[in-house]
Amino acid sequence: MKRLFPLLNSLLILLALGRSAFAQGPSGKANQPAPRLAPAQGSTALAVLPAKPELFLGEARVSSRVDKMVITVGEIINYQMEVELPKGYDAAIPPPGAQLGEFLIRNYEIPAPEKTTDRVKQKFLFKITAYATGESSIPPVPVIVLKDKNPAALILAEEIRIRVAPVTSAEDMEIKDIKPPLPAPFNYRPLLLFGMVIAGLVIIGLAVLLIVSRLRRPSAEMPEPLPEPEFLALKEFADLDALGLLEKGQIEPYYTRLNEIFRRYLGLRFGIYALEFTTTEIMAALKNQFLEHATFQAVQNFLEECDLVKFAQFIPESKAQREMTARAQKIIELTRPAPAEEPEPARAAAGAS
Repeated sequence: MKRLFPLLNSLLILLALGRSAFAQGPSGKANQPAPRLAPAQGSTALAVLPAKPELFLGEARVSSRVDKMVITVGEIINYQMEVELPKGYDAAIPPPGAQLGEFLIRNYEIPAPEKTTDRVKQKFLFKITAYATGESSIPPVPVIVLKDKNPAALILAEEIRIRVAPVTSAEDMEIKDIKPPLPAPFNYRPLLLFGMVIAGLVIIGLAVLLIVSRLRRPSAEMPEPLPEPEFLALKEFADLDALGLLEKGQIEPYYTRLNEIFRRYLGLRFGIYALEFTTTEIMAALKNQFLEHATFQAVQNFLEECDLVKFAQFIPESKAQREMTARAQKIIELTRPAPAEEPEPARAAAGAS
């Protein structure tokens, strides 16, 4: 009975085409408008053709294929119909309903037609399956050729036979021997406990070695205190004079080195960034140090003279060159802090002796 439905469907379409030819009026116009034929998923009604079919003069080809010829019960396969028509024609199929012959339709789609210069290709894609084993067939599907939405011809796709195999094979139904018992799983717990004991012993040994090494480490000696800024500056002045730069005519290197030593002393003594400051910035910082006016002026004159030699290529007289170290030493003596007074018991003991 299932195979008779496609054939009856095709016959009804042919009869409808014949009736539409006799339904034309004297003027050749259709008595009713032509509805557009488009498949509707899940519908089982037959397509109603318009009253006036157009004469089909072109060549139409329809091909059908599936991706598998042998399937198992319930397996989804792809069924494709491809209709090739002359340009200006369209293809449509009656609503497929729920199944194609003995195959259930799970889904179908109709992509947009592919158009070339003189041909039009229309595809119909179905996803189908079957649950009855044995030989089954996809019946010929009728394809309606349309011209300006009016039927012009009817062609049939080729029938395809597919074998539906059961899920289980004869080999699966045979009685087989019982499989041998599986071996007992290896017990890793003793190895894990042994590894944890070894790791604990290693950690304890490393901790003991660390403690012993720290106990044996000699105590760090306290570094010697830095000398006072004035002693450091006087020593550097002596080292500079020993170089004999003035005797060699290297006036600018001598003044540059002398200025650096003197600025370092000011920075250490008064807590200012004398090496990075300009002379103006140094003198501004020294205004808060409560220096005597003569000492303040001596510092300014010394720094300004060093700047003239360094930046203005000024060459002082020989006598003034030799007196620069003495001038710096005098400023250091004027700015160094006064020595702390001895306590009364110490002075009394010194007087008694």
